[in-house]
Amino acid sequence: MNEFFLAENRTVVESDIEIEQITVRNLDKWSQFAEPIRVELENDYSIEKIEEVVINHKLFAQLLCTLSTIHDCAFFALIMNTDADKFISIFKSVIEVNQAYFDQDTAKKSKEKTDNTWFDSFQFLISKGHRHKDILDYSFGAFLEYLKAAQRNEQNSILSHSGAIRVAYHANKKDFESYTKSLKK
Repeated sequence: MNEFFLAENRTVVESDIEIEQITVRNLDKWSQFAEPIRVELENDYSIEKIEEVVINHKLFAQLLCTLSTIHDCAFFALIMNTDADKFISIFKSVIEVNQAYFDQDTAKKSKEKTDNTWFDSFQFLISKGHRHKDILDYSFGAFLEYLKAAQRNEQNSILSHSGAIRVAYHANKKDFESYTKSLKK
């Protein structure tokens, strides 16, 4: 989905069902069901892989559909039992609408232990002018993109200030270039 889709928290209609993006406010509910599916999908969104995942995680797939729509689990259980292809189509749309969640890198999540928390991410965005209430209402994809943009903004700000510092302290060119490269990572 494109940046405007994420930023405006737009929806998609599939089989007359409006599918919403997951918001940061509901991420804790979402992730308990989505995480096993995300790990098993391994960024493979083919129909065959989605069918396999739905077979292995029927209830979780139904619950993700309920969290992304106004319909309850019984509604999706009925569709799953009467028209499996329609359910797969709906579930594929749920994944596509919330692809920012499913595209997360598993290896990166497990290997990089940090002391950062959600509060740190919120505080960083707040320091850049976002409001707590607004952040909670961001789609997860918009949240990630705003966080990346704020990080780029912070890096650019540091680079701008470092130029003034260099001039002020007559820093060694080689050391300064090494410093600026480390900021761009």
